[in-house]
Amino acid sequence: MGVGAIAAVFPFAAGSGVLFDPLRRRRRAAGGEDQESIGFVRICPLDALPADGVPHGFAVTTAATDAWTRVPSQRVGRAFLVRDDAGGTPKVSAFTATCPHLGCAVEFSPAEDRFECPCHESGFGKDGRKLFGPSLRGLDPLEVKLVEKDDTQEVWVAFQHFRAGVAERIPAG
Repeated sequence: MGVGAIAAVFPFAAGSGVLFDPLRRRRRAAGGEDQESIGFVRICPLDALPADGVPHGFAVTTAATDAWTRVPSQRVGRAFLVRDDAGGTPKVSAFTATCPHLGCAVEFSPAEDRFECPCHESGFGKDGRKLFGPSLRGLDPLEVKLVEKDDTQEVWVAFQHFRAGVAERIPAG
């Protein structure tokens, strides 16, 4: 009887290890990572971003985790970065490349000196503010920090998605 009980418990113990593995990994990551980089994604070295005040688009890639599966270098979106070195200190701002109206991809038009959405013709200034069109708000800004790493500065962005079609800036998911 004792051997049968031990034999019955073993599969449950092994199964619970697999079942609760995502929870253990999440708890370990929360305490084990550098607290400054949590929520931020490395975009590029600062030197790769021209200091011309013109928005430049960058793919945002990070490791994606879906319960048990971890995919390194997964593209999660796109962001526009603008660098201005006026005053001697680099200042970088960032916006999502997603139109807040219905979620289409915006592009920067150098000829018009503005962001444009091809889906419903919304326009946005280089500072992200709404200029015209059906969008209820301007482009969604992203928090930026410059990180010193191996004698170079890197641009890191707190990338996130926001709900489309509403006037308030509400993080999605």
